[in-house]
Amino acid sequence: MVVQYLRAGFFALFCIIPGLFFAQKAANPANKPLNTTAAAPKPTAPVLTPAMAPYAVKDTAIAKLFEKQSDIQWVKSFKGRLDDASVVDISLGFDGMNCRGYLSYAKSRIRFRLEGYFDTLSGFQLEERDMSRGLTGYLTGTYVKRRLLADWSNADKTLGARIEAEEVSPGQSVTVNCSDNKWSSRYITRYNNARCDMVLVRSHNGALDGFLWIEADNKTYRLKGDIALDGNYEMEALLSNGKVAGLLQGNIKPGQNTDCNWIGSGEKRTFKFTLKDYFLSGCYEYADYATSYDALYPRTPCSGCNTWLDQQVTGWVTKCKTTLNDKKTALTPANRSTQRASAWAEVACWTENIFSGYFSFSETWDARIDGLSYNFDLRTGKPITFNELFNKGFDAKNWLAEYARRESPKLSAFAADPQYREWIDKEGFPLFTLRRDGLEISTLFHPSYGRQALLIPYNSLKPYMRKDNPIADLVK
Repeated sequence: MVVQYLRAGFFALFCIIPGLFFAQKAANPANKPLNTTAAAPKPTAPVLTPAMAPYAVKDTAIAKLFEKQSDIQWVKSFKGRLDDASVVDISLGFDGMNCRGYLSYAKSRIRFRLEGYFDTLSGFQLEERDMSRGLTGYLTGTYVKRRLLADWSNADKTLGARIEAEEVSPGQSVTVNCSDNKWSSRYITRYNNARCDMVLVRSHNGALDGFLWIEADNKTYRLKGDIALDGNYEMEALLSNGKVAGLLQGNIKPGQNTDCNWIGSGEKRTFKFTLKDYFLSGCYEYADYATSYDALYPRTPCSGCNTWLDQQVTGWVTKCKTTLNDKKTALTPANRSTQRASAWAEVACWTENIFSGYFSFSETWDARIDGLSYNFDLRTGKPITFNELFNKGFDAKNWLAEYARRESPKLSAFAADPQYREWIDKEGFPLFTLRRDGLEISTLFHPSYGRQALLIPYNSLKPYMRKDNPIADLVK
């Protein structure tokens, strides 16, 4: 959801959102070397035997790729996404021995030639070449039940990504967006005669993140896992120190109630959740020969919140475009997909009145992952600042910095990893979000350490807080 999180994340929300509306974006497959095992030998005999009558090829671009149009046995078109972000169109033709076609990016219209072999049983392997015939990459995958799944790699197999695409019937019009199947949900229930909230965010490649607040436990558990196409999911419930408290399993249909089973510490729990809030995520993506950027972010029912979130995404996308235009990367096979960026969001708290979280912005041309936090009052649609929270004259920034200096050495990795200590001492905890059980100060997202945070109980801050602060229901 690193370029990541850079998508764990082709891209992390952009070029938006470890994971991420709550989700931190996973490490970017675009940075992940592919399996370089030897390819299966090219078949020497036709692998498909449709009717013997000549295939009527309507796609003239595909027909021109073959010496004899009469030999073409089929032409198939697919529409899907690269790394669940960049929308691609794939057209393939097959003459019994050779498979040829094109891969095109939907927005930029940049097109690559594909050629290789295609077997409905053993799979396919295709070379990707630019329009100057330079080798730019490989596609290796399977075709099952009108669904194409492929691993993409660049020519030297140092960058990788995943393609998922559905076959499109002739004459059929299909719309595919990078926001498809990405959503945020809030559920409520009662457990042990007390309140219980669960927030889940589905992001790129089936990543599922969120949190579970159990009032009876007096704890908020971080949730991290995956959801399959059929809605079955499995998540770990993590304590603040990162240790696993339990394993959650169930099935989710977007926009519906759900039951959740908890197994952990010799205890089984069942939560029957009622859906309280649900919305689809916003997404922006662009990709061409050498560049790509994508952003995944909340699109809430709060119009004021959306205006602010849109401004952050628009500003980041503009920055990416300007940087990439200035770089003027040569369109050569060595530069295929080398300039990438991703942005993603995380949700830290979601109640009747509060919506808070983080934005992270990752680019291959900058080793540092930038970011910011957001804290919205859903009643007004406006961000909550220190001025609304604290009494006039209270220096919240310095107070929190001193708290971080005092408490950060207690973090588990601080004593064991000198580089971690150096990073913490240099970057500090510049971001803050409001949670149910306290004010959280956080580092920026780090490709190795993720996001590190310290939670300050509201009791410690209550003496300095305004009586009319917007989170009075949380400060008790």
